[in-house]
Amino acid sequence: MGWQIFVHSFRQVFGNLGGALRVSALLTIVQVGVMMTIGKEMMVDQETMMRMMQTGAFQWGRMVIVWIVLLVTWLWIAVGWHRFVLLEEEASVVPPLRVDRMLGYLGKSILITLLLMVVAVPLGMVAGMLIGPMLVKATSGGAAIFALGLFALVVYLPLAVIGLRLSSVLPGVALEPGMPLFKGWEATRGQTGTILILAVILVAFSIGLQYLASLAFTDPFSLPAIVVNGMVQWFVGMVGVSILTTLYGHFVEGRPLRV
Repeated sequence: MGWQIFVHSFRQVFGNLGGALRVSALLTIVQVGVMMTIGKEMMVDQETMMRMMQTGAFQWGRMVIVWIVLLVTWLWIAVGWHRFVLLEEEASVVPPLRVDRMLGYLGKSILITLLLMVVAVPLGMVAGMLIGPMLVKATSGGAAIFALGLFALVVYLPLAVIGLRLSSVLPGVALEPGMPLFKGWEATRGQTGTILILAVILVAFSIGLQYLASLAFTDPFSLPAIVVNGMVQWFVGMVGVSILTTLYGHFVEGRPLRV
């Protein structure tokens, strides 16, 4: 069923491409525009950024402005898309600005993040005790990569499954106030295997698509690279939000999957 959910979510975007563009296109252009203007000086490689931070040249004020704009516009898109799919709420150029639902969405997202952090600490400690000695004794790059991959498998995969189960409530938060935090968790009880397969597919899809996009440009900060990466991020983001919409629609509302 994990593959069915992914395909359903994929088609949810392309089957409603006009609606997806109305909900998100203008706001995505705003995001790219802000990155290209206010945030352009921060678009450097990691080494240069660290040097700027150490010398006090990094413009923290600009970074805060960029992150606020990105956060607000993404909340706007996510809430608008959930409501478009689940309530058939139309958008002309941009989705209606529903500040109360965006704040509720943000609040629940923060709570879910905090819960994941609580789970991540013991997982990381256990994984560190089990896999740490492997890293220390690694005599080749291949052995080190294997140990790091095993660490990611032990830590990040469970967090991805838990995160998806908890986050399946977010589309409901976009619809109405007072949605219980664990509504999605309870609705997906017994579906851990399905969510596990879905998490693997989603991670592979996201990493693979972004890797292919990175191969197309030698300068990742050139205008064409930024535009293409913006499109990739839009696509990955819309599919991700659609997966949450599908999880909520299927497991909480009982809607059928159409593949």
